[in-house]
Amino acid sequence: MTLLAPEAGPRTAAPGGGMMLALFAGRGAFRATGQLAPLVLAVPWGAARFADYAGAVGVSAWTVFVAASGEKAALKLVPRTRRLGALVAGVVLRVAAVPVSVSAVAFVAAILSGSGHLRVVAAALLWSAALGLLQLAVGLHRVRGHPRTDVVTFAAMTGALLTSSAVTFHFAWPPLWQLTMLASAALTAAAILLWRLPSGWSVGARGVVPAVRRRRVAWLVLRTCVLLGLPELIAGLCLAVCYLALRIAGHGTESGPFYVAVTASGFCSAALTYLLRLRQPVTSLRLRGPAGRAGRAKARRLLRLAVLLCLAGLPLLVLLEPGTLLLALLTCLETPLFALVAYAGYLVENTDGRSPRLTAAAAAVGLVVVAVSAAVLVPPAASSGAMAALLLSAGASALSLDAGLSGRWRRTAPHGG
Repeated sequence: MTLLAPEAGPRTAAPGGGMMLALFAGRGAFRATGQLAPLVLAVPWGAARFADYAGAVGVSAWTVFVAASGEKAALKLVPRTRRLGALVAGVVLRVAAVPVSVSAVAFVAAILSGSGHLRVVAAALLWSAALGLLQLAVGLHRVRGHPRTDVVTFAAMTGALLTSSAVTFHFAWPPLWQLTMLASAALTAAAILLWRLPSGWSVGARGVVPAVRRRRVAWLVLRTCVLLGLPELIAGLCLAVCYLALRIAGHGTESGPFYVAVTASGFCSAALTYLLRLRQPVTSLRLRGPAGRAGRAKARRLLRLAVLLCLAGLPLLVLLEPGTLLLALLTCLETPLFALVAYAGYLVENTDGRSPRLTAAAAAVGLVVVAVSAAVLVPPAASSGAMAALLLSAGASALSLDAGLSGRWRRTAPHGG
């Protein structure tokens, strides 16, 4: 299979130094603006409105990973394929279209319902899903060897973010208006980028591939999207669980401090994720065959270090009172812990076709642990308990993935990826 049009060559080399800096500058500016602008808008909004905004964004953040899951699948498949580019593009675009369509329907229904809280949550869902679609559209252009599209797109989105935030601040508009403007900007940018793709790269792409093979390839690509997208999707769901636990436990106003802590951790995690995404075609090619064993061995060393970091946080829960200090210390531990688990998972899932099952299963274990931990820790410890739940979740994922890599699951050596 190939993911590329006949006129385009596969982008299996990482961008050069200058382009890498430009890419990081574009994404970094967008990420920083998106995370810091709400903190400034907390001034006209007040604590209650800011808590509503933070809770809505936290609960809905998982949709971005559903919409963008196709990008990760494409970047793994590019170096390993030879044909059928339009078909693969059509499959990943269908995956991204589902959360966008559902979110749009939910937004319209919420507007008609008259519920202020539901409107904010629905707008946050639409903004998150639209951002995922935009990331996928940019990724498809990058796959075709056009990384500058990434830089220009997110520079424009940063400008839109700054403009909408300035207007919202000046007129003291509510969070609903801010989220609606951002979602509209992301959907507009995504539509432009998808329109600029080759004519065959669309949701309805078919080409000259026989129907039987088309269905088989579509199923394989969909399976790859699901398995590779699950860890990031579940990471978003873990955050949503923590925000829900804060609200259910009567600590809704603690969503603000938790949002600030997650913003600091999330900025570092997003930078690492983007760097790994840029290098994924090279890594996918390098870790094929026998080299995959070395990649898995390195991943196990990282996972054991992650477990030690998680254990280091347990005494803090016993010795310190819930509050800002405990929240800050737990965040300082959770940030590198999440990075270690993410990098280890990245190495594992790019080795062969069966390895993504391990990373998906480990992420599922983390989701179960965060749900149980949040139920126990959030009522007495509020935002500190929520961060502790994330710490325990990442540690459980590390332990689960290390156990999966022990070798018991691999009785035969699979080929391909």
